[in-house]
Amino acid sequence: MQPLLKSLEQALASQRFDSVAVAYSGGLDSTVLLHAARLLLQGQPTGLRAIHVNHGIETVADQWQAHCQACCEQWHIPLDSSSLSLGKGCSEDEARQARYTVFAEQLREGELLLLAQHLDDQLETLLLRLCRGSGVAGLAGMPGQRRLGRGKLLRPWLELPRTALESYAREQALEWIEDQSNADSGYDRNYCRREVLPRLEQRWPQYRDSWQKSQQLLRESGSLLEDLAKLDLQAITGSHSSILQCQPLLALTAARQRNLLRHWLQSVLGMDGVDWRLLQSICEQLLPAAADSKARLELPGCTLQVFQEQLFALRQLTFDRQDVGSWNALQDSKLSLPDNGELLARTVTGAGLARPLAQQLELRYRRGGESLRLPGRPDKVLKKLLQEQGIPPWQRQRLPLLFLEGQLVAVPGLGVREDCQAGAGEAGLSLHWQAPQFLFSRKPHSAVDD
Repeated sequence: MQPLLKSLEQALASQRFDSVAVAYSGGLDSTVLLHAARLLLQGQPTGLRAIHVNHGIETVADQWQAHCQACCEQWHIPLDSSSLSLGKGCSEDEARQARYTVFAEQLREGELLLLAQHLDDQLETLLLRLCRGSGVAGLAGMPGQRRLGRGKLLRPWLELPRTALESYAREQALEWIEDQSNADSGYDRNYCRREVLPRLEQRWPQYRDSWQKSQQLLRESGSLLEDLAKLDLQAITGSHSSILQCQPLLALTAARQRNLLRHWLQSVLGMDGVDWRLLQSICEQLLPAAADSKARLELPGCTLQVFQEQLFALRQLTFDRQDVGSWNALQDSKLSLPDNGELLARTVTGAGLARPLAQQLELRYRRGGESLRLPGRPDKVLKKLLQEQGIPPWQRQRLPLLFLEGQLVAVPGLGVREDCQAGAGEAGLSLHWQAPQFLFSRKPHSAVDD
């Protein structure tokens, strides 16, 4: 069997899937992959389809899409095309990110997406990442497989040179699109492919084998670093996976801090774009301020904030602090708060807010200067009470306050003003705030890794 077909057959045999899709651009590489997948899956119950992304960058993009449609019709393969409008000013990285976003959205449950990247692509990626200052994980190159959307991505030919694909295309008399932009050395990847790597090959003809070996060693190192990060994380995670204990984290070496934080942000929280500068900012600015509840770092879609010597990953929630209005807690035991959870009232005996007072409550948010006299305690500024109770700063401005005739009478979760509390044996209302989910939960991982 042709080596290229054998590699694909072995790769497919190692996977469990319900259907197969091929990322099909119409170029040589993806044309070869689609043709090979068609040969191997003919007569199989597994469905095969192609996914084409029309970026809308080149003026001939629609012609490329028409070519892909014609080929798929000839080979009796369903084609799903998605059209984007990225425009000429779009960078390589932006186009790639947009393409993978489409793939993630298009993949079906249990579907395997085949991509035609090969060894030369892998080595170009290594060179580009060296120039960008990537770490072990980046230099290890594109993974052979990973989760994507509802399915899985598979690159079966990362160990085969492009010459193997060229030979197959000639033998099978395949037709493909020649993207004229591939000749433009203004693009970084084209510059590596056309200018740098050919000169390296002249001097070191075996550089592919050497670099491939180095990437294997980097992958092994990366695996060991992941194992170390998992061990460190077990000793540092707080009551929730989105919370880290600052003191044991600070006790680690700087390198282990960065290693753990990278793993936490990427693998636990599912965040993309974790680079050296971000890790340095957390280690040098955020963690040393562990006693400062105002120390925070805004990230795309997530906020990191320290409080009581813990590092919290928080959701970025919308919130309109306009006063909600009146609430008859006797009549309505549940009150929905715009973008802020809901208030609940439950009947209790000998505690809580006296029932007669619960009919004309006014709901407001903090403006500053409020005070409350809790049972058996002197009148205190609300700010001090919240600090004493350890209420996190991101909750304080959202905490619903209940007033009666302009006087603060109750703060859910904190207490009721002494002269407004139900007496012994009397029925009262226990007031609770069911807050929105503040802790950041894992995002679906969709990082572009090539």
